[in-house]
Amino acid sequence: MRALALLSVFAGSMFFSGCNTIDSVQPGKGQKFSVAARSYDQVWKAAVTVVSRQLTIVEESKASGSIKAESKAGLTTYGEVVGVFIRPAGVNATSYEIEVVSLKRDAIQITGQNWTNTMVAGLQAALQ
Repeated sequence: MRALALLSVFAGSMFFSGCNTIDSVQPGKGQKFSVAARSYDQVWKAAVTVVSRQLTIVEESKASGSIKAESKAGLTTYGEVVGVFIRPAGVNATSYEIEVVSLKRDAIQITGQNWTNTMVAGLQAALQ
């Protein structure tokens, strides 16, 4: 019985050790594109609107230009975590770089969606 309990704890720790969380989503490894001729407020509003259409926003900071969101787990997926990062943040500039990072919650997860292209296409359409 004790061996079964230890095996369960080990299996559980292996299962959750590769999990991505909202804190795992950081700028630097996503898809980037630039937007010009828009104010920071317009870019921010478009980002919040596009992300919230299909994902649940968990954290947002207009001052730092970051939005972190998640998709819920389903029958065939553990869900995904997504970040949208706007640089420079909080200032009116001539152009902005927007980066989208999408991670599956579990490193061994085969199913699920990569939200990068969906978010980039939505943002580009909203900012035309």
